[in-house]
Amino acid sequence: MPIGLALAVPFAIWVTLWAISRDRQRAALATSMLIALFYAFNPFLVVVDTLLEVLSQFWVNRGYREHPLLVVTILGFGAIPPLILIFRRLKDPGLWSGYLNVFALILVLMPTGNVVMAWIREPAKPIIRAEGGIALPSRPARLPDIYFIILDAYARSDVMKELFDFDNEPFLHRLEKKGFFIARESRTNYGQTPLSLASTLNCEYLDKLIAPSTRDRDPLALLIGDNLVVKSLRPLGYQFAAFATGYDPTECTQADRFLGPRHPADNFQMLVVRMTPLRFLPFPVKSWDFYRSMRERILFVLGHLPELAQAKEPTFTFAHIVGPHHPFVFGENGEDVSPSASNARGRGSKKLDNPKNYRDGYRKQAIYLTKRVEETIDRILAQSPEPPIIILQSDHGSGLRHHLNDLERTDLRERMSILNCYYFPNHNYEGLTPRITPVNSFRVVFNNNFGTKLPILENRNLFSTYDDPFQFVDVTDRLDSNRDRGREYTPPDSYPGMVH
Repeated sequence: MPIGLALAVPFAIWVTLWAISRDRQRAALATSMLIALFYAFNPFLVVVDTLLEVLSQFWVNRGYREHPLLVVTILGFGAIPPLILIFRRLKDPGLWSGYLNVFALILVLMPTGNVVMAWIREPAKPIIRAEGGIALPSRPARLPDIYFIILDAYARSDVMKELFDFDNEPFLHRLEKKGFFIARESRTNYGQTPLSLASTLNCEYLDKLIAPSTRDRDPLALLIGDNLVVKSLRPLGYQFAAFATGYDPTECTQADRFLGPRHPADNFQMLVVRMTPLRFLPFPVKSWDFYRSMRERILFVLGHLPELAQAKEPTFTFAHIVGPHHPFVFGENGEDVSPSASNARGRGSKKLDNPKNYRDGYRKQAIYLTKRVEETIDRILAQSPEPPIIILQSDHGSGLRHHLNDLERTDLRERMSILNCYYFPNHNYEGLTPRITPVNSFRVVFNNNFGTKLPILENRNLFSTYDDPFQFVDVTDRLDSNRDRGREYTPPDSYPGMVH
């Protein structure tokens, strides 16, 4: 719908102006100017609101607030002089149309040039892993369904209690009574979602999967969607099922079964909405609301995961639940606590401008998701004809004291400590240790359930910044030595909406 509007509205404006002026070129010039102002709305809004935030400190500090009506008014009045110039004073509109066409061509060529230069600089094949899967020598008489459930940014139990005052030990004890193995000292191999999941699903460190010279993140999505685990299971007859996440690197649309609620607006269409005044329409458009869509996707996963147990074929299910990572859309009892405006990927959520709001929102969302995930696991176990394999894991820890581009200001213990739980039908947990890292998760799954003899890799913890994701710093010894324990950390000033 937003894309349709983006095409229909300029045409309607041009037809209207042409009908009034009877001059196609002047109507086209005026339409171009109005559309440019329309798409300049969000940058102009940020400038005006930031300026007002600074000026407000001199009389009453009310913090950052959005003023869409003020910006629309300014842009509206600002459009009047150019319109008068175009329709009354411009002598040669054809000449100016030519200038605009050249300018538009330059705008197209600039990103095209960047793409070409990036293609020249990057290796032709940044992915360097072997193409085939692992040969699984043993086929169980009854193939178990495999569930790989990721809770994004779910903190390890000790960190959860220390930083967020949430004791999830009763939840972990109940999992143990059900037969789960809990790796209580587990840490992630990588502190960013696509890095962590690409490594986990391919049973290998990234320096063995991606050419070290690359800075391109795109191979990570390829490694997640076309992963070694699925390639290894397919010869046994497994189907690949995945749920919609709203997060491009883990949106595995190529899966045999891609499941999710129906949303007319995709990520690109949502970008159009966020750039323009459309997000401030006085009437709500549900499909344009980023937060509502996020809630619906999470609830859809939790509600529909157990239904896959009824599939005829054995299934490997990848369920990336984008929580308790912010934005925070669930209260402690599941109530909707979403911000009202659909701008989570804009200037950072208004409700996350300080650590207190992050801590409170994270705690409540974690409490609710913990309850719902336990209910979902109970339903999976109850509805599965054959006992399944379940891995419940977080990709990385919470981000209260995580600085995207600063290792020394980041609380590594918080960021790298994760939830890591396993359920095997045969309860053979040999190879699992309290400190196991995700790179070894499916190595143990294959060894204990499918007869492989894969070596267990050394547990390493690697930090990289958001701007240089493949420039890794090994922080394993630093974490093992607890040398940063008790250190005072300064949280970031704000928390960007959907950076993982």
